[in-house]
Amino acid sequence: MLPIDGANDLFYKVPPKQICNKIYTIRPFRNSDELGIFRQCRMTYQDGRDATDLFSEHLRLPGNKKVGALLTFSPEYCFVAEEDGELCGYALATLDSMEFQKKCELAWLPEMCMKYPKPEKTEGLTLAEMIIVSFHNHKPFRPLNMFQRFPSLLTMSVLSSVEDQGVLKNLLACILSALKANGSHGAYIEVLKSECSMIDFYKKLGFFDVPLADNQEEDFVILGRTI
Repeated sequence: MLPIDGANDLFYKVPPKQICNKIYTIRPFRNSDELGIFRQCRMTYQDGRDATDLFSEHLRLPGNKKVGALLTFSPEYCFVAEEDGELCGYALATLDSMEFQKKCELAWLPEMCMKYPKPEKTEGLTLAEMIIVSFHNHKPFRPLNMFQRFPSLLTMSVLSSVEDQGVLKNLLACILSALKANGSHGAYIEVLKSECSMIDFYKKLGFFDVPLADNQEEDFVILGRTI
């Protein structure tokens, strides 16, 4: 693993209060991991809580929203964590977020719009319907001043059953090292404003608020960190 000057905190491990006898393995993504990652997206979609029951008719929808494009266009920057052969965490990224967004608008979003027709109603939408509407009403997000500081986009998640919090830091260290080795100097994450637990989750991993220029109003916040 290459040294990452801006992430020394990831290599500092606090002694655990309770000994964990579980063994976790972190490795690069394989195509066979997609089902497990999509399952985890359902299990953590509501601010880290299980939302499987809300997607009974569209089981792949949360995964398509959160990680599908990253797995499609940027699988080389994907890592997973396993416990006894079962996936329990992931960290996914793309090196050049600007180019990635262009690919999404040209290929990924049109496919999602064909797969999930826009609901006719506009009020009383379910969570699944709101996600579908977001595919159809997508607004380009390209604040150039932010991309200059944080050119890479990433997302990550672990199941609540993971007892060793070092798994989070190790996943993040792997993905940041891969990005830095290919020329990136910063990464950012998009988190919905309503997801208070996830915002706190990322801030504990060293991410900080990145203000948007020109008073740009979005329903999400940007958290970034240097590499």
